[in-house]
Amino acid sequence: MGAAGEVRILGPVEVCGPHGRAELNGARQRSIVAVLALRAGSPVSVDHLVDVLWGDDPPRTAVRSLHSHVARVRQALTDCGMPGALTTKPGGYQLDAVVDAKTFDRTRDLGLWRGEPLAGTELFGWGRAEIGRLREQRIAALEAYWGDRLDRQNAVEELERLVVGHPTRERLVGLLMRALHLDGRHSEALEAFKNLRHRLADELGADPGPDLTALHTAILRRDPALHSARPAQLPARAGHFTGREAEFDALKGLPPIVVVSGVAGVGKTTFAVEWAHRVAEHFPDGQVFLDLQRLTPARALTEMLHSLGVPADRVPADPTALYRTLLHGKRVLILLDDVRRARDVLPLVPGDQGNLLLITSRDTLSALGTRHAVHTVSLDLLSEREAQALLSDILGAQRVHAESDATADLAIHCGRLPLALRIAAARLAIRPGRRIADLVRELTRNDPLDVLTVDGDDRTVRTVFASAHRTLSPQAASLFRVLGEHPGASFPADLADALGPGLDELVASHLVNETGNGRYGLHDLIRLFARQSADIGDGVERLLDRYLTVAHAANEVLNPRHDLVTRPPSDDLPFPANRAAVLAYLDAERDNLLHVIRLAARNCLHRETWQLAYLLTSYFEARGNWAARVEQCEHAVEAARALGDRRAEAEMLRGLGIALQMTSRIAEAMVVQRQALALVREAGDLRGEARLHNNIGNAHSELREFERALESYRAAMGVHGAAGDEEGVALARRNLGYTYVRMGRPDLAAEPLFAALETFRAKENARLEAATLMSLGNAFHQLADLPQALLYFADALRISREITDHRFEADALTDLGVTQLALGDPAVALEHLARALEVCRALGDRHREATTLRRLGEAALALRDLAAARDHLTAALAVRTQAPDDFELAQVHRTFADLEGRCGRWTEAARHWARAVALFSSCRRS
Repeated sequence: MGAAGEVRILGPVEVCGPHGRAELNGARQRSIVAVLALRAGSPVSVDHLVDVLWGDDPPRTAVRSLHSHVARVRQALTDCGMPGALTTKPGGYQLDAVVDAKTFDRTRDLGLWRGEPLAGTELFGWGRAEIGRLREQRIAALEAYWGDRLDRQNAVEELERLVVGHPTRERLVGLLMRALHLDGRHSEALEAFKNLRHRLADELGADPGPDLTALHTAILRRDPALHSARPAQLPARAGHFTGREAEFDALKGLPPIVVVSGVAGVGKTTFAVEWAHRVAEHFPDGQVFLDLQRLTPARALTEMLHSLGVPADRVPADPTALYRTLLHGKRVLILLDDVRRARDVLPLVPGDQGNLLLITSRDTLSALGTRHAVHTVSLDLLSEREAQALLSDILGAQRVHAESDATADLAIHCGRLPLALRIAAARLAIRPGRRIADLVRELTRNDPLDVLTVDGDDRTVRTVFASAHRTLSPQAASLFRVLGEHPGASFPADLADALGPGLDELVASHLVNETGNGRYGLHDLIRLFARQSADIGDGVERLLDRYLTVAHAANEVLNPRHDLVTRPPSDDLPFPANRAAVLAYLDAERDNLLHVIRLAARNCLHRETWQLAYLLTSYFEARGNWAARVEQCEHAVEAARALGDRRAEAEMLRGLGIALQMTSRIAEAMVVQRQALALVREAGDLRGEARLHNNIGNAHSELREFERALESYRAAMGVHGAAGDEEGVALARRNLGYTYVRMGRPDLAAEPLFAALETFRAKENARLEAATLMSLGNAFHQLADLPQALLYFADALRISREITDHRFEADALTDLGVTQLALGDPAVALEHLARALEVCRALGDRHREATTLRRLGEAALALRDLAAARDHLTAALAVRTQAPDDFELAQVHRTFADLEGRCGRWTEAARHWARAVALFSSCRRS
């Protein structure tokens, strides 16, 4: 009872205020309170009050008497703590208070009734009609109440008492008949019908209605459908439920069949139970819950009939028809938890669309959708915000806020998997003094599947994964364990298909998830479980063998000159034999390539380690990403040495030298290239020796040691010629011409470059043709023939794009931009340079990125966009720290000096100029 007090009219009329019960003297005062309570919150006119209090023949003093009684009632209400509850309105009075009859209208709470409504009053007209209305509401509520509780022990007794008071009320008699029948008292149920029929005939000259007659017939036949009950079997909601609002919103239309699927531990049952509770009021005929992990389909159907009130001895041989009959015309929510296969649930689909079938399954149950309209909810991992909200809800916002970084780390280590998060939070909750960071450290240092457990609870991350694994076919289980060894975040479908059947089953079971673009992956904790689940024997070897097959086929397309490794041809390749398709496939796999080589090295599979790195050479020549290439080659060199294969060691030292040079580690590159040169000379490998002379020349050129570079290229030409390698000779000539350009001697560059170009075109080597065209463009740029330079650069760009060589594409775009700048068109130059910057960043080539940023700064200066120029040059300085090059750094400082001079910042300009001069001097001395 609130401070406002309560007026009770569902029994003797009384008012209970904060200070106790109001003293209402006489039937007239109680009648006034009752009538005003029936219209609580609205004014009642004096004429209506007179009519209901005195009827059709009120005395002449009725109005005066009414005012007097109202005054006494108002004082009584004030005395009990309800001042202002009874107010005067124009032409009448209004009572503002909580009224039990109004509460009953809303809640149908039979506990509010204390006897005959409005007892202790004397009412006429519509007042008496209100008494009849309230009596009808009560008996209707009693019928609804006992209609849901016919199987209770006292149902027959209570219904018999009600029928005595209402002997001709067919609904009550029908309920009594059902209750007697359910209690096994079939003859008494038939007798109740007989008594009603005689009474109706004697008093009204009528027969029972068709519904009651049909019930009588069903009892005579002992129809099993009469045993229908109103089950309420939903499990309790999970504590601290957070998130999933988008998924709940998608279910607002209450589709008749819903499948909630997702990876083990993602919270399917928790979600389904939460939603079932939210919508339970829409299913007044009951809610059934069955765990299908422990039930056969036949047993599940029998359990369903028991839940609907059918006794064990009345379950027919074919229960499906009875099941659908019992649900016909009803609104029942059926929650089937942990369904394995679509065929297990098909017999349990209701025939009536008014019911709701809610299913949880690790499988998507796609076969169910071929027969029925199914709404699927695929639960994903929690978002970072939802994961932290769940931890905050369980542990308390203050504790989580105090260790916000550790909380974020905990969510990551739990893979944002709800079960893992709840277990981790439970471990922290039982030890309030423990730091979240301590648990993160434990997860980092130990097996997370061992850590994510709670004493006394056998439902751990490992056990739920194991239960999903047990349902797999042998083929899918084998594939799952092998895929667990895959070291990358995702893998292509062709990889899984090449390793064996079962990918579709793993996806349907959510042990493997689609990541888009034909790629798949495993959750981190699932991958860990897969690796621990069994001894997989040659699983790693099978993975690596597939990668070797693909890498070899790719190399055959990109550069068959890399021919140290031979493998039998394969009919099962994931790409057609053209350069664009091969590069596109390897681009999608780029993040995996280093991980796969690390896997081979970690497992001491030395042959696979160096061969994979070797076969990927042509891909990295086209695409860059040299930082990863350095580590690949380092693993490959160690593997070759472990095998004692000096030819492989030399080749991978050569590859390492190129990668080191491309990452601006020139001095280191020179060391490993000379090591490789000694090995190939020892082996008498002329081709290998010639290639190393070329590479050493490139290193000298990058160090601006041009004379030494020329010596190396001439040595390369001689050895290539002795080996009869025309393309090798042409490559050395191209490098010779390129070095003349860098020396500022374009007059000497033309002859070797044109000779190289002729050979590459004859050999249809488009990649080196593009490289030579760029060198020719640079030569003609220096010769001040800028239109001719543009033509060479445009041809180089076209070829680079045709063969999808992004490194050369970036170079050609940069050269076009520089030439357009020299021609006085900085706007066009800016377009070319901006595109070049995008390509350099996609390649991860920091050296080219820094150079392009410097050129962009120059173009912005030419456009007088000083703010943009400052941004580009500042970025160039920052990137150059990751790709040191004193000559290029000097160029940046020189351009910065120009910028600061234009801004009038002479001190800063002088500082940059001095830095540029010092760097240029250092380059000349070296």
